[in-house]
Amino acid sequence: MPSIKPFKGIIYNKEKIKDIAMVVAPPYDVISPKMQDALYKKHKNNVVRLILGKIKNTDDKRDNRYVRAKEFFESWLNENILIKDDLPCIYIYSQKYKYDDKWTERVGFISLMKLELKKKRAVLPHENTLKAPKVDRLSLLRCVKANISPIFMLYEDDKHKVSSILKNISKKTKPFISIDIDNVRHRVWKLIDPRVSEKIENFMEPKDVFIADGHHRYEAAVNYANEIERQAIAPQGLKDSSKYFMAYFCELDDETVTILPTHRLIKDIGHLKREDIVKKLDEFFIVEKAASAKKLLDRLNDLKDRHAFGMYLGRDGFYVVTLKKYNLAQSCMGKNSKEWKGLDVAVLHLFVIQNVLGIRDEDDNIEFVKDAEEALRLVDKGGFKIAFFLNPTKVTQVKKVAKIGEKMPRKATYFYPKPLSGLIINEFCNGLNL
Repeated sequence: MPSIKPFKGIIYNKEKIKDIAMVVAPPYDVISPKMQDALYKKHKNNVVRLILGKIKNTDDKRDNRYVRAKEFFESWLNENILIKDDLPCIYIYSQKYKYDDKWTERVGFISLMKLELKKKRAVLPHENTLKAPKVDRLSLLRCVKANISPIFMLYEDDKHKVSSILKNISKKTKPFISIDIDNVRHRVWKLIDPRVSEKIENFMEPKDVFIADGHHRYEAAVNYANEIERQAIAPQGLKDSSKYFMAYFCELDDETVTILPTHRLIKDIGHLKREDIVKKLDEFFIVEKAASAKKLLDRLNDLKDRHAFGMYLGRDGFYVVTLKKYNLAQSCMGKNSKEWKGLDVAVLHLFVIQNVLGIRDEDDNIEFVKDAEEALRLVDKGGFKIAFFLNPTKVTQVKKVAKIGEKMPRKATYFYPKPLSGLIINEFCNGLNL
């Protein structure tokens, strides 16, 4: 069960950094090389230098992106660019954003949570992880000895007890951070009252929590804590503090948790032609021709409770396909649960791409794109033959699949908006950072 604690967070010093928006960044795994360059230029103290430093041709064991992150972190602390709070806090974090022409405010909190080092199931993942990103994040932890970005966690609270506490406090005081980035307003308050913190701790203690974003960082944190525990020379304070990680918790609620779809682009379709693709799909799907990309996406949204996909084959080849033989599709999808087989991404990959069309479903043949217009543009440029468009995975589906211990197909979810990196940092230390 999750054991959470307030902590003395490290924050940017407003006397040195006048505009916090200049120094924060998205999580490392959504930062493209182009965005990395832009963040480097944005401000010399931008947190990208810590979470995703640039790689140089001269990098070696003594000088590399992880060592440089450590040096930046230590120098910013020494220069009071970064300062530590005097009192342990739970940090209230609000993100107000617009999606589907509707404004939504998601209010959660950032605290420490004790890691599960013995494979208990109170922390429920929903994605498989890859070795390379885990090695990357572990290397960063070894050097910097800090959580720079919060892991995004979800918890169930049907009566909204915690969010009511958070909203009540935030209404009475001014946030110490209030910034607007990419049409999202981010605000942060400090919850210092230990009595209120204890209420939240007690409420969370019996809960299961779900990892929304940060699966690689979570597993890297577990590996790091186990590694430190095995080191006879490691200070006890470091052993204790490394057993906690920084997490952003918000209520698992369809109204405030938004999942965006990730569309698929196919490079190589073998000898298939447009008429072959349509003919093969017609046997198992209702195939509708769409007049435009907008018509395709609008029609797809109308079918969000069905297994339906948009498809673009180039040269005004817009189609919407809706599954009509679900039992047959299920029989082609292995031994996974009915909840897993009910995911659109599972139907698309295992039935449509692999079974019906016979297309190679490997990472070097499939590109994942969030923006529909970019997907269309990339097909028109000729680098890809098909774009498949999906409706977003439902929050309830994430919960059901995670609870039965299964992992979703890759890129099944894109939680929006992402919690920013650099708002709060948790540093491991010789004394537990509480």
